[in-house]
Amino acid sequence: MKVGLVNYYLRLKDYPTRYSLATLRLGEYLNSCNIDVELYPIPLDVNQYTEIVNDLNNKFDIIAISHYVWSVNSTKRLVDEIMKQNSCKKIIIGGPEVRYIDVNEYKNVYFISGEGEEALVNLIKYIEDGEIDINFFKKNRNIFNDKNNQYCCESNELKYKNPLFTKFKNIDKSFLYYETSRGCAYNCGYCGFNNRKTVANFDLAFVEEEIKRIGQQNFKEVFVVDANFGGTKERAKIIMQYFNKYAPEAILTIYLRPEFIDDEFIGILKLANIKEIRIGIQTINKNIPSWVRSNSIYHIVKELPKLSKNNIPWKAELIIGLPGDNLNGLKESIDFVENILNPTEFCCYPLTVIKSTKMYELVNKTKDNMWIKVDENYMAYESNSYTHEELIEMQQYAINRMNNYLEKCYNKSDKLIKQKKNNVIKKTIE
Repeated sequence: MKVGLVNYYLRLKDYPTRYSLATLRLGEYLNSCNIDVELYPIPLDVNQYTEIVNDLNNKFDIIAISHYVWSVNSTKRLVDEIMKQNSCKKIIIGGPEVRYIDVNEYKNVYFISGEGEEALVNLIKYIEDGEIDINFFKKNRNIFNDKNNQYCCESNELKYKNPLFTKFKNIDKSFLYYETSRGCAYNCGYCGFNNRKTVANFDLAFVEEEIKRIGQQNFKEVFVVDANFGGTKERAKIIMQYFNKYAPEAILTIYLRPEFIDDEFIGILKLANIKEIRIGIQTINKNIPSWVRSNSIYHIVKELPKLSKNNIPWKAELIIGLPGDNLNGLKESIDFVENILNPTEFCCYPLTVIKSTKMYELVNKTKDNMWIKVDENYMAYESNSYTHEELIEMQQYAINRMNNYLEKCYNKSDKLIKQKKNNVIKKTIE
């Protein structure tokens, strides 16, 4: 049987690749298990699925779809169109968002929750064998469907064999999403990374080999999507040295905790080809409980100014709409970022309230001291500390402050300022 791995892509101007890291990893794992597999990227904003569905049904016996919160509507439309044309087509959906799916809306569709590599192989073999094993769902407890919907994610163990680019080499070389670990050791109440019980790291020798291949394949830009680059402070240093040695031409974007930074790491980062280090400050407002943002003000103040002093480009990230915050609190946080930290850039993102986080427990609990309301997209709408009108005022204030900071820091050309301003407005409103 031939398997098609479907992923969605969007915003090619910002992230110029059609291939997701999830399907690249899954594709290499299936190939290492001698399963015939092909990657099939689809634009998220496509209006007409007819040609895509015809192609999928003609090419593949099994269609596996990588599913996230931003693809909820697209996945439902795609599955409905596939089943309308071929009601017997075998469809598998996996990804973080499957735990919230109403399985009754998807008849005869399989779902995988949690780590997908081993489960997907087992499910494909089950389908190939005629779906006759009556104990299959008991043995594979993170797989379910509308008839067998009792499931759990028992294992957080990473399963991998072949490095990236063993089979799938002819992909977009302008941009690559990459990972060296999954999960986060910290526990911020708003963050979806803490849905994973533990941090799991790819073996360093495996990472080294993949970074060698990144260099050999001449990828122009690499976005490492680890919650915290490398997973641990010491691994972060080692892995950055791999990039410096094997892929020095690749421009890097990474997420980093202030606690990971010290003088030794500063020395390594100075030699790296860094586009941007993204560091979450979120807020310094003391009215916001510590469980919301587990950041260390001590490390923030001690380490982050060193990045600026050593001309290492970094972005401070704040959140607009945390319950307990207001316009005065936002002003205080922005003043702190500008005057104490002096980053290359800072950005204020609107709060998205993610299901199964501690923040989500506050939704509509208006009788409690701390609560929040969200819109249909789970964006913060109002809370115990601000009205909706005040939230809009906070967002506009943030846009003005960000633009003013960019005017001060980026006076090299009007074109650069205009480009950055457009990104600021886009990110803040989205």
